[in-house]
Amino acid sequence: MRTRRLLVLLAALSGVGALPSPAFAQATKDQARLVFTVSAGAVGGTRLWSVSNQAVQSLDPADTFALGRRIRSTLVFGAGGAYFPGEHLGFTVEAFLIGLGFEDSCRHVFASGSSANAEVCQSIEGKTKAATSVILSGGMMYRVNSRKLLSPYGRVNLGLALSNQSSLRTSGEFVAANGIGTLEVYSDDRNTRIDPSLALGVGLTAAIGNSSNIRWEIRDNITGVQQVTGTIPVYGSIPPHKRVFKHLFGMTVGFDMVLERRKGRRY
Repeated sequence: MRTRRLLVLLAALSGVGALPSPAFAQATKDQARLVFTVSAGAVGGTRLWSVSNQAVQSLDPADTFALGRRIRSTLVFGAGGAYFPGEHLGFTVEAFLIGLGFEDSCRHVFASGSSANAEVCQSIEGKTKAATSVILSGGMMYRVNSRKLLSPYGRVNLGLALSNQSSLRTSGEFVAANGIGTLEVYSDDRNTRIDPSLALGVGLTAAIGNSSNIRWEIRDNITGVQQVTGTIPVYGSIPPHKRVFKHLFGMTVGFDMVLERRKGRRY
């Protein structure tokens, strides 16, 4: 009888020992190694430049405008990939499409009585300009808990921003004898520019299947853009300017397709 009881107890203990614990199951979860991501989100705007006393001399004495421009809030879309040779550190490439549009402001500081100049300033006030900028970048990503359901990470990307809209050119419309006329206050000899760009981001991935993740990311897009730095004696010429770096903070939500996984070890 004692021998039978001992055999039953040993069988029960061996059965319990054969069941993997939840912690062990999580520790041996497969790990994403090669990932392709598509994402969408939004970034906030920021002030770009302002000039307080630009003379516009169609009559004598000259009218004076206070001009300003800001970068508008906009939607963003991205596509990229990441390769992780190990547990934590990976390498990334990305194409990031950001609508780098502008919104202008104008205030009449001194009015000579010219109705045309008044109309020019009125047409500049609140005027919006659509633009598209593509940021091509590469960098590094560091993740933790790469074999768990939730995996936080941080990234640094360095690249180039290609824009198709001048951040300097400023013009307004007025009613002329033969129709609508255009007065160009600031001109620019280039429509497209290439500027450096840096992205700093933190985020979280959540596994939703064997080959897919959902990704949330908060990012600071530090983008180079040309800024007007002063007035010009005669309107219609290129203003003094310089490259500045603007912080465009945003948030994106993405979908990961896991193209290659590293199998967890089981003992």
